Amino acid sequence: MENKSKKSWLTSLMLCWFLGFLGVHRLYAGKIGSGFLQGYGTVVAACLTYLNIYAGMAAFVIVGATVVNDFSLILLKKFQDCYGKDIAEDRLY
Repeated sequence: MENKSKKSWLTSLMLCWFLGFLGVHRLYAGKIGSGFLQGYGTVVAACLTYLNIYAGMAAFVIVGATVVNDFSLILLKKFQDCYGKDIAEDRLY
């Protein structure tokens, strides 16, 4: 049984690089809950920054740490889709 996802590795990498704080790469991988949670965390961090710069920056560091973790996993080809399959190859279909 093959443990490779049908999702594109390069697409995941680019989505994480450009839209990682919004969780778009997680939505692409089928991880709907954590994708929306990551986007929600970014919105909350932005609102906290308006109210208190220190709390907002702390929230951005937390969300940023999850994005850096995801980017590292995608780069190392260890990021998985919602079915537990590795997104490790470029698929053009």
